[in-house]
Amino acid sequence: EGQAAKADGTVIDLVKVSTEIKDAIEFAASVKEVETLIKSVDELAKAIGKKIKDDGSLEDETNHNGSLVTGVYQLISDVKSKLTKLETVASKFAGLKEKVSAAKVSSGTFLDKLKGESDLRKEGVTDAHAKSAILVTDVTKDKGANELIALNTVITNLVIAAKDELDSAISKLTAGPAKSNAGN
Repeated sequence: EGQAAKADGTVIDLVKVSTEIKDAIEFAASVKEVETLIKSVDELAKAIGKKIKDDGSLEDETNHNGSLVTGVYQLISDVKSKLTKLETVASKFAGLKEKVSAAKVSSGTFLDKLKGESDLRKEGVTDAHAKSAILVTDVTKDKGANELIALNTVITNLVIAAKDELDSAISKLTAGPAKSNAGN
């Protein structure tokens, strides 16, 4: 009961495999959520030096980026909390706990960089300072953008690893290709 034979004759425990697939799907979805939050910083960075007009468009308002940088800081703080929760779940999967831990460390490094920059801890954060903190395409990148790039890289690697884990779990349901005896 709860077992099935694959086309190659291998017997699999459907309950175990379905649990592994469910766990891998939930883990991958959580990792994807974290990635989406981190990638949203790129969208937030577009608001550097801007304010909303009454018609919904954006207009320039230079050097008032303190709330924007604070918002990014809070967002990545939430990411770090989510990664802390993911660490416990990741131990179910080979090698993923290390990748989650690396992402958590990287998010902490980014947060430490932001809070360590006195130019970012005020309402009147200049456009140049905000860009060097949260705009990954900025030339300077010395107030956090380099750390944000590193965080993006680590998260991308984690997303790939989570997808590989999901693919591996699903592959347990499928039979490998039948080996041909032709030519023997």
